[in-house]
Amino acid sequence: MKKKVDLRIIRTKQSIRTAFFELIQEKGYEAITIQAIADRAMINRNTFYLHYENKPDLLNTCMDELLSEVKHVIVQCPFTMNPFSISKLETVMQALLEHISRNTSFYSAMLIEENRISQFREKMENILKEKLNEGIIPEAEKKPLALSKELLLIYLVASCMGVIMWWIKNNQPLAAEEVSSQFSRLVAYGHPVLHQ
Repeated sequence: MKKKVDLRIIRTKQSIRTAFFELIQEKGYEAITIQAIADRAMINRNTFYLHYENKPDLLNTCMDELLSEVKHVIVQCPFTMNPFSISKLETVMQALLEHISRNTSFYSAMLIEENRISQFREKMENILKEKLNEGIIPEAEKKPLALSKELLLIYLVASCMGVIMWWIKNNQPLAAEEVSSQFSRLVAYGHPVLHQ
């Protein structure tokens, strides 16, 4: 028999996490105290400790959950680079941006320059690198490439993360679909000369 989920526990954890992410954006991770999290979440300190050992435990739990969601979202996207398929790269980027748009405050807290959590970005980059790496068809690996595979992966991951950071910082000025389309075209064809 399945154990019934206690909605109060889910709401309390959500409240703690929301408070935590808001405080990271406002003060930065180092300046946050457990009491500040409890006050913002409208709980007492004992309630916090029922769910998390300490602030690093809360941070690691939040990162693991978000990164698990990222992995789940992009793992479902088919992706190959040889022959290069713009539509498949676009699908990966769009799925990722749509996921981020549903969790904007969390990603802002984790990725924004002033208060970012560097371990989160590194782990997210590794997930992207794994996904992009699996898209390189084994037969193509046997042929000599004009570029280093490692250099190509680093370029794609850095480009992807740069676009994500820009999109979050600027309050999602373009729809996820449009950003994904433009990003995949830039990767495939390079940048065109812009008209003044």
